[in-house]
Amino acid sequence: MPSNLLTWEMSGALLLPKSLYVSPMLIIFDVDGTLIGGEAADWLSFDTAIESVLNFSADEAFFVGLPEITAQSIAEAAVRASGAEPGNGLEQRIQEGYFRGLQDAHGANPQAFQARPGVMELLKHLAAMPGVKVALATGDWHPTITFKLAAAGIDISAFSLATSSDTPRRPDIIRLAAERAGMPLSQAVYVGDGPWDMRACRELEIPFIGTGERTHRLTENGARHVLEPLEPTAFVALLQELGRQWSDGVME
Repeated sequence: MPSNLLTWEMSGALLLPKSLYVSPMLIIFDVDGTLIGGEAADWLSFDTAIESVLNFSADEAFFVGLPEITAQSIAEAAVRASGAEPGNGLEQRIQEGYFRGLQDAHGANPQAFQARPGVMELLKHLAAMPGVKVALATGDWHPTITFKLAAAGIDISAFSLATSSDTPRRPDIIRLAAERAGMPLSQAVYVGDGPWDMRACRELEIPFIGTGERTHRLTENGARHVLEPLEPTAFVALLQELGRQWSDGVME
């Protein structure tokens, strides 16, 4: 288990630990609303694709009843709600229409999908920290999320990635990201922006750090650790706090 933080060194304005924990730590990030913005254009593209393919409007009542908020799960639920059967190619057509919508949104506004404040600097610093690995676990599909990440200028070549193209349930996506990173979930922290991220972390019994534009929703749902923006110095301090809790046998 991660334990005490060790010696610190100065790297520019940011204090970095020479060795963060006795055991390595895996930091798994959600993507949409966590690392990148543009959610209005994103959801419009997705909703439009569903309506175009299924002639079905995914309204608030539809979303409230969903047990899983991932692209694959939403698409399958929308297919069923439209009166059709999942697995007959309609989900793929939704994905393709969604991708076209994202391309159109980016073409109309090249800044539609930007890295969120602090993210580029944070990822750079985490990559330089011995004993730390970074992975991505997103409810989006692989083609669409990699398009948005590229549009935001975020290089993910060094990070393990799991998406709902792999498996539709978010806890399983997070578990797969850890597996691909070669790390146990017992040494993982998840960073996300949605109540569904919190639910997945509770199921997996791993710490959750909330961020994004709706952190009040996270605290209302019981989030203990919230940070917005993802400023590197504050983020490392939060890791230090989690490290102390781990070493004391307390996980929140």
